[in-house]
Amino acid sequence: MFWQEEAKKEYFTLPETIQDVVFNIFSNILPIDHSFLLEQALLKYLPWLNEVDAGIFNISVADGNGWVQNHKNGFYYPSKRSKLIIRLPKDKLNETKQILGKTLYLDKYKIKIIKFLKPRLLSDMPILFAKKIVCNETMSENDFLQDSFEQLKILDISVKKMIAGLKSHIKTDTQIIHTRSLMLADLKKYESITLQKKGLGNYRLLGCGLFIPHKDITSI
Repeated sequence: MFWQEEAKKEYFTLPETIQDVVFNIFSNILPIDHSFLLEQALLKYLPWLNEVDAGIFNISVADGNGWVQNHKNGFYYPSKRSKLIIRLPKDKLNETKQILGKTLYLDKYKIKIIKFLKPRLLSDMPILFAKKIVCNETMSENDFLQDSFEQLKILDISVKKMIAGLKSHIKTDTQIIHTRSLMLADLKKYESITLQKKGLGNYRLLGCGLFIPHKDITSI
């Protein structure tokens, strides 16, 4: 009802129940498709991640400032700004500190966990972006958007603007998971928070369905 909608706007505060734990890392080189390797490496230290609806973000890197990514051969060269980020319940934040100082082995690649940074609250920004949403390999862009729309409706999120982005895939030891990026705009504050808390689709530990705030939809 209208009065309920207005109440959500007036009394909205950022929740602390779900947060992003952030670590500084060091790594010379990583495969672009490192989702499965990273999941398996973290589960060795934090096996409970499977039980708390946690999400593991891919290690992000960006071209520029002297850092050129070898996309042709499928490698990343992380910079000092690259972070390991895990989205999980607040009461599990301290347990993740046990990986501090550890080295994660991703096959022949390594990630050294350098520093535990201040956890981040979820954002109430109206524009959200997910790098990977699970989809069928043969799904058209329109079908992908329609499927996403139906999933969002279940979360009581009324979509005003959606843009489908790049296709990609994740290799595990048993399958290939196909994904596509998705951006949403004009979200209400509680819709933005709900989507970040709940995610969309499956495979959170592989980095799928995880949304982050984005400043401008015109750049996608």
